[in-house]
Amino acid sequence: MKTILHNIHRLDLRLSFYMTHLYQHSILNNTMKFISSCGNFGIIWLIVTGISFLNPAMRSMAIHILMALIASALIGQITIKSLIQRKRPCHLYPDIQLLIPTPHDTSFPSSHTTSAFACSTVLFLFFPTLGIFAYLFAFLTGLSRIYLFVHFLSDVICGMILGISIGIIIYCI
Repeated sequence: MKTILHNIHRLDLRLSFYMTHLYQHSILNNTMKFISSCGNFGIIWLIVTGISFLNPAMRSMAIHILMALIASALIGQITIKSLIQRKRPCHLYPDIQLLIPTPHDTSFPSSHTTSAFACSTVLFLFFPTLGIFAYLFAFLTGLSRIYLFVHFLSDVICGMILGISIGIIIYCI
């Protein structure tokens, strides 16, 4: 078990440091910062919820997306992060210059990724075609968090799994 965790940690570090070597590409930097910022406070999903709620045919989905967003915050951000207390890569390696302000909370799981996949899953289950685009955005959200050196790959993968699980459960309610 120790060997598996050690290998995961090595992969986490290698990918995180690799991403910082791409920082000389200003278009990529700005794209990743923008994608990540859309997930701040779940703002993109609140906008999707608000717009969807205006359409009577999408109201049920809008309510489910809002429930998924709240559940992902309660489970991922408030509960699991508080229990695990994993430090972010930017906290472990403060010499790396970040492209965004340094987050103050812990790393595991990625809340941006958890909420993006929870809401995308609900959207996919209601409207598969739109859901595919939402999943693409959710994937880019997770990638942006690694790129910006605020999460490890394992934070993002666990956020994906947790988010998809939350989305399925909320959809079934």
